[in-house]
Amino acid sequence: MPQPLNLSGNSRMIAAALAALFLSAGPAFARTAAFSSSTPYTPSTLTSLSSSADGAGALVTLDNWIALLFDQPFGVSRGDTISIFTLPPPIGDARLTVSFGRLVGGLPVFVDTRSFDAGNTLTVNNLFQRGCFALGGCNYVLIETTRQRRGAPGAVVDYVSVNGEPTDIVEPTPEPAVWAMMMMGFAGVAWRMKTARRKATEDSRRLKRLAA
Repeated sequence: MPQPLNLSGNSRMIAAALAALFLSAGPAFARTAAFSSSTPYTPSTLTSLSSSADGAGALVTLDNWIALLFDQPFGVSRGDTISIFTLPPPIGDARLTVSFGRLVGGLPVFVDTRSFDAGNTLTVNNLFQRGCFALGGCNYVLIETTRQRRGAPGAVVDYVSVNGEPTDIVEPTPEPAVWAMMMMGFAGVAWRMKTARRKATEDSRRLKRLAA
């Protein structure tokens, strides 16, 4: 009959470490996200967005946007963190606005919106408290370039991570009718944001004329 295997103390430690490594091994990406944008994109764009810190990503020009629809929700617990990594423009400066929420009936419902300068990383760790919990978790991110100055070509989104794990970006897979509704929703959101910025600019100019 087979004899039992007797391991020394060091051997047991090595075996335990190897077992833990094997059991913890998993796919490179815990989440995937379907990509959509207001401008044409190529497969290389998706590859760049799926690769962390590779110095390449998706260029988002002024008043254009990209949308990511996640296959798994985030913001479902207080410890969930999502980060948007961006690259600095080669010249000038640019600013992005990022909205987080969930698709409900094919239309976006936002729970939080943040703005930051390209070249920095936006990390949000309170989406659970901001309202994702009430929606059963958030599942999409809308990223728009709202300012570019001094010759900047726009802002480049390098990659997106959830709880420290890069997201695998893929082509959209929903049914055409559902995706069309999503596109309409994103376009409507972008239009409202653009209208709000135009009104704020007009109000600012009006106040300056009155003060002159």
